Amino acid sequence: MPELLGLPYSPWSEKARWALEARGIVYDKRLYQPLLGELALRKKLGKWSGIVSVPVLTDDDGRVVADSAEIARWADQRGDGPAMFPRGDEAEVERLIALSDRGLAAGRALSLLKLLDDEQGIREMVPRKLRGVPGTRQLARTGIARTLRKYRGLRDRDAAHAALAGVLDEVRAALAKAPASTGVKTLLGRFTFADVAVTQVLAFVEPPAFGLELASATRRSFCDDVLRERFADLVAWRDALYDAYRPR
Repeated sequence: MPELLGLPYSPWSEKARWALEARGIVYDKRLYQPLLGELALRKKLGKWSGIVSVPVLTDDDGRVVADSAEIARWADQRGDGPAMFPRGDEAEVERLIALSDRGLAAGRALSLLKLLDDEQGIREMVPRKLRGVPGTRQLARTGIARTLRKYRGLRDRDAAHAALAGVLDEVRAALAKAPASTGVKTLLGRFTFADVAVTQVLAFVEPPAFGLELASATRRSFCDDVLRERFADLVAWRDALYDAYRPR
């Protein structure tokens, strides 16, 4: 059975889970531990320098597939369900994935900057069995700062907030220009991986009702009252897509 290594609170991992489940593919979930699990991840990927991250899929043949979009492409060749990359729309799906990546990068930076100022959030980043060990909170704080450096994230809350808002303006414009859909509106007139990818940006405005497992402080760092009010239409659209297309 394929195995997906990921993080239950990560929108990137959620993109991979949604694509696999939309295609009806049964898989095992395996929890990745940031910092502690990096050496094993590098060994799995055969990558001893540079950035490594999850999600990562290992299929029944031992093939390792990294990155949520690549996992979605893998899923598109298997199982049964809506095409993630329908023929003729590949270029537009790629464009919207790139838009999603920009929004997620800004959202991650904004969330991590909030967490650095939240002692409860720092504590939640420590695995439960290690929370009583001296020095682990500082290690978690160091890990958050390292993640900001790792992805060359924005270091200023206002800049990250503005970048996220700019991407959401582009999402709204893309949705306004989208062809007619049957039922819930989709970005390309039918449900594709473009919808999966773009909806995840809204996790950093207000997390969805299901799909992401967030402890209370982490959820707080994802939420943004100003953007939630400004983009309430997009949040409602995301929620409708989850209800219509996200397998529970």
